[in-house]
This record gives sequence, C-alpha cells and structure tokens, in this order.
Amino acid sequence: MKLNYRLFKHKNLLFDDRFTKTMCMAITSISSFTLALYLKILLPGDYRMMYLLPVVIGILIGWRFGSLIKAPALINGIYNGAIGGVMGMMLGAVLKNPALCNIPLDTTALIATNMYVLTIFVACLHAIVSFLIRYSIKV
Repeated sequence: MKLNYRLFKHKNLLFDDRFTKTMCMAITSISSFTLALYLKILLPGDYRMMYLLPVVIGILIGWRFGSLIKAPALINGIYNGAIGGVMGMMLGAVLKNPALCNIPLDTTALIATNMYVLTIFVACLHAIVSFLIRYSIKV
C-alpha cells in the first residue's frame, strides 16, 4: 500500500483529476476493505473499540490517498475508506459467525474453510487492483 501511495504521489501531475480520482477510489476501497477484514478476523471482537478501529483505519487510508487531489476528492476518499472499513468489518463478522445472516453452517471445519477461502480471495483481489493501478500509472 505504501508503494502504491509513493508511486501515486510521484506520478500525480501526469494525469487529470478524473483519472486520479478513479484510481484513488479503487485503491482506497480495496485497501480499507482488506485491512478491516483481516483486523476483524485476527483480533478478538469482544471489545467496543474493535468495532470502531477498522472504520477509523479506513478513514485514515481514504484521507491519505484523497489528499493527493483537490478537496472534493478528499471527501470522496474519506467516504470510500469508511465504507470499505465497514464492509470489511461486516464480512469478517459474518465469516466468524455465519448465523448472523442465517447461513446454515453446522461444523467449525466448514466455517474455517470458508474463512480461509474468502481471505485468500480478498488478498488476491487486493493484489490485482494494486497491480492494475501500478500498470495504469506507467507512462
């Protein structure tokens, strides 16, 4: 993520605001989603702070990428970061306890398998989006 930010900041002046805003939305959403999902899965969810931490981290990621462009994109980056954080947190909660959405999974082995598969899929999705953004920045 830091490499994407440095490359994004370095090449910022080469592109118009519309293209930069689209790239900012994509990397902010997927980065905050991935990080919130991993935080929700790895850390215990018994504390109240664990509900707010992924959203705050998503807002910080959105603010960081959104600050590269003008003021409306900053708001857009913060919004996408917060939404990505909330969605990652919700998916992590459902992966830990499928009964929240009335998904009939009885065995813990099946729950663990679904958790592994979806986290690997999200990691691959984050890698693909990062690669596509780096590829689109090359001039």
